[in-house]
Amino acid sequence: MATVIRLARFGKRHNPIYRAIVIDNRKARDDSFIEQVGFYNPNLKKAEIRFDQEKVLKWLSVGAQPSDTVRNLLKQVGILDLFHEIKAGRSIEGKTANPRPEKKKAVKLGPKALAKIEAEKAAKEAAAAEAAAAAEAPAEAAAEAPAEA
Repeated sequence: MATVIRLARFGKRHNPIYRAIVIDNRKARDDSFIEQVGFYNPNLKKAEIRFDQEKVLKWLSVGAQPSDTVRNLLKQVGILDLFHEIKAGRSIEGKTANPRPEKKKAVKLGPKALAKIEAEKAAKEAAAAEAAAAAEAPAEAAAEAPAEA
């Protein structure tokens, strides 16, 4: 039996919600499925994509083929990259799928904000220098005490 991971449509008219399911490739889109492995809601401003990572990796390793749309969603979530790492035999210790990594936006700061940041940075450096000097002072005193005796 050839299995595929594809989307099954649910929800109301003009408001589709999809389930990512594992199904025999000969069955219809909304026919009975083997297992549900994810969820996709494109109706929100930021589309909601959820996958059960363990189930998806299990089915991909067994040979289930994702549809084009599901493949794109798995790439966005990062599960497909993780699967390729496992398949290539590379270590995945501590790696998990990263759902949509956020891009940092460049922010221009005014002169007052820059001065405030510089002052905070200088205060942290001064505190670190004082702590280092305090840690060295007892060590020097302990080293001198046995030399005097």
